[in-house]
Amino acid sequence: MTGPLPHRCVGTLRRHLLRHVLAGIAGMAAMLSSHAADVYVSTAEDGSLRYASEPLDVSYQLLLRDGPSSVAAADAGPRTLSGTASSPAREARRRALQPIVAAAASRHGMAVELVMAVIETESDFDPAAVSPAGARGAMQLMPATGLQYGLRSVKDFHDPTLNIDAGVRHLRDLLRAAGDNTALALAMYNAGRGKVARHGDRIPPFRETMLYVPTVLSRATNPHPPARSPQP
Repeated sequence: MTGPLPHRCVGTLRRHLLRHVLAGIAGMAAMLSSHAADVYVSTAEDGSLRYASEPLDVSYQLLLRDGPSSVAAADAGPRTLSGTASSPAREARRRALQPIVAAAASRHGMAVELVMAVIETESDFDPAAVSPAGARGAMQLMPATGLQYGLRSVKDFHDPTLNIDAGVRHLRDLLRAAGDNTALALAMYNAGRGKVARHGDRIPPFRETMLYVPTVLSRATNPHPPARSPQP
């Protein structure tokens, strides 16, 4: 965090997660048989939610059960989850984007941690990223979405300042549409507002989206997890 945010600070984000994310989790739990890959969730003492692919201790409860997916692969969201082991190049990209994110988040009343988590998950902090479906830039905006927020050329989509400003405005608008339900807004960001609406304004049962939402939330609430001690 580089300074006080006008509308949404980290504390506000965490209160949203306590109040609203549980509603999204309830929607996920209602469809456990429809998707693949185990995901466990734990509530820390400070109220933040932590996610893992296995129960790291007794506080972790099963959120998603591994099993055959009933959702056709073609119905999965347009992107794939990003995020790789840290490297000097990746860290340099993250540091380069941080002040741009801080400025855009402050302008539009968003939490820096949430925006950084979206960028990490979408593009692994790579402004040059292009998805197989045609999403571009750090925030992986589809052509129609980018055009809606003023991106007129391929160069605009890969300009970090323009791409991140457009992406932050898009995420802000989704939060408003979702009634400040962060989990639902992230589902809209990944799968599209239309698919969320067609599933009763709940997180749709697409494997990618069901994993995307907790991944972003975990990174937003735990942006700098402590390094593990090296194994002897």
